[in-house]
Amino acid sequence: MGKSFLILDEDGNLNRMVAPLLESRGHKITHCCVGKEALEIVGQNSLDAVILGEQLKDIDGIGWIVRLRQVSNDIKIVYISNTWKEAELYQKLTKEFGVGLVVHRPLKPSLFGVQVESLFPGNGKVQEAAFTALAIPETDTRPQMPSGLEDTLAALKEKYIKVLPQRLDALTEAVRQAHANPDNQTLLCEARRLAHNLKGTAASSGFEPIGNAAAQIERSLDAVRSGKTVSLEDEWLLIEAAMQVASSEADSVSRQGLSGPRGERRFENLRASDIARARVLVVCQDDLPPPVNGSASALPVEIILAGSESEALEKARKLPLDAALIDMSMEGKHNPCQLARELRGLAGYENLPLGFILASSQPEDRIAATHAGASVYLVKPLDDTALHKAMHYLIGVREGGRSRVLIVDDDDDFSSLISFTLGSEGMLVRSIADPQLIEEMMEKFSPDLILLDVNMPGVSGFDVCRLLRSTPRWQDVPILFLTGETGLDARISAFDSGGDDYLPKPVANVELLTRVKVRLERSRMLKERTDKDVLTGLLLRRAFMEQLNSLLAEAQRYNLNFCVCLLDVDHFKKVNDTYGHLAGDRVLSHFGQLLKRRFRVEDLRGRWGGEEFILAFRHETKDTMKGALTRALDELSITPFQGDHGETFYTAFSAGMVSYPEDADNVHDLLQIADKRLYIAKETGRKRVVTDDEGKC
Repeated sequence: MGKSFLILDEDGNLNRMVAPLLESRGHKITHCCVGKEALEIVGQNSLDAVILGEQLKDIDGIGWIVRLRQVSNDIKIVYISNTWKEAELYQKLTKEFGVGLVVHRPLKPSLFGVQVESLFPGNGKVQEAAFTALAIPETDTRPQMPSGLEDTLAALKEKYIKVLPQRLDALTEAVRQAHANPDNQTLLCEARRLAHNLKGTAASSGFEPIGNAAAQIERSLDAVRSGKTVSLEDEWLLIEAAMQVASSEADSVSRQGLSGPRGERRFENLRASDIARARVLVVCQDDLPPPVNGSASALPVEIILAGSESEALEKARKLPLDAALIDMSMEGKHNPCQLARELRGLAGYENLPLGFILASSQPEDRIAATHAGASVYLVKPLDDTALHKAMHYLIGVREGGRSRVLIVDDDDDFSSLISFTLGSEGMLVRSIADPQLIEEMMEKFSPDLILLDVNMPGVSGFDVCRLLRSTPRWQDVPILFLTGETGLDARISAFDSGGDDYLPKPVANVELLTRVKVRLERSRMLKERTDKDVLTGLLLRRAFMEQLNSLLAEAQRYNLNFCVCLLDVDHFKKVNDTYGHLAGDRVLSHFGQLLKRRFRVEDLRGRWGGEEFILAFRHETKDTMKGALTRALDELSITPFQGDHGETFYTAFSAGMVSYPEDADNVHDLLQIADKRLYIAKETGRKRVVTDDEGKC
């Protein structure tokens, strides 16, 4: 039997969206925009329910609810909210003011129809109504994907269409078993999980009716599990009707989506490695050993070949790179070390990992390569194993550069959709279906942000989030819950477990991109402000010591060595007194940038305080690093600086270097010895690097 509804909204948009749907189901609709007139309508008519938005022409929606409850407690209320409401307000609406349903925009009309009718239990036409609602075609109002991805998204849809029948068969069988054994919570949970996954992926792929049908199945299974339903029979009828809609829609899209050879070719050419690739620039005139392309640092790799310095610089300006490998025996107008400096001088490439291919392993070549920033050295002739290991290391050590996003979701099809969306923006994306692999992947991939599903087999997303927040190394990594769980309890649990944001499935691509970019940028800015010195861009003392202690633990665990060096700008007080404090700041800033551009990206650089700096060189000997540091000293010594009144002056630095475990086996002693050697360098003439207690340079 039809019901009588009053729809209240400020501009009529809500009425235009909802009224035709409810009228087609036999309900009577009255529309009003003014709160005062609406109260008069309530007093003059017998209404079953009121549907209202957040704002009317003369009063806000919540204020109108308060006035309505002063004259009537019998009319059911559906409140349409533009944003998620805080728990306290939500409880007030539902408990104190008797709001039967709170729905958040954007509305899905067919789903909304079933939700509204659920306020009136005992409807004998539940099955028919559900089928009608779920089968109504909807207009896709989601934001459009950036141009250039249409073919990729079409291929993903076609891939999903191919697996859709199997997914529906699995859901059908799970529902059948759950219906036959309604007291078996395990069977009910499995059916609910499959419906939950189908809801998020189908709707996100553009198949709204299938997603809506799956949402109804999920909701009805929740009601069966909890026992919070007026009629179990009606819930199973709703599930049966929704399954029919999903199967019918799947048959329809299968017939349409896979017709024609173009779609088949596009699907077959779609590879998992296309999701996100790390790009390595290889500057070499010789042929590389096959196979070049492969997997490194948990990422597929794309090799960008360049046969000259000019070609290398041109490609570096056009493509986002993650590492570069340079042949030192190349012929050209620049020597390879100069090319390395020019690459690291490009905007955004200050921390670009570099590797050098050497004709022979001579100490002088190694020192020059280290000074230029080489993290690895390959000696000719090359073999594919050495090349693969070098790329693995280079990609793994980069900090900054392209953002890395890890997706943790047991639905591979949904992960593929999100991966392509983020990959189109230049992000490096990996996904795992088993949440128990999270720690291993965090170590290998080191993501800048995590997209985390809630409902997964074995471990919930909330548990994964708590695990990461309990690990100091990953406490600050942004975590966004991306799930079909939209209930208030789930939202509260997401933030309570340590999540930073919450985005419900189905996902609007533009909204996802916006939220991810905002979180990544905020995280970067916070890290910069917390860990970096503003003037020099180097690590502050606290942040440096944290990383130095981690370096010591790594060296102890794997029996490795490293060097630590304390540096002091020579006669810095005289610079300030003679040329001005602004000139002194220019010296410190330039010196910090010099230390950032030289040496390897995995080496640690910090401002110890005042004019003192500190370096830590991973897995390298004092002899090699002393040679590289001496070259940096020569660079600084010939750099002209301008005083506050236009004077030209020069400066240099003194340094004391120690080695683990040769000089000491703990951080405290290493720093004390380095400080002692720095003092010796000052006392014996400055402008030198001292590596032992006898003042050896």
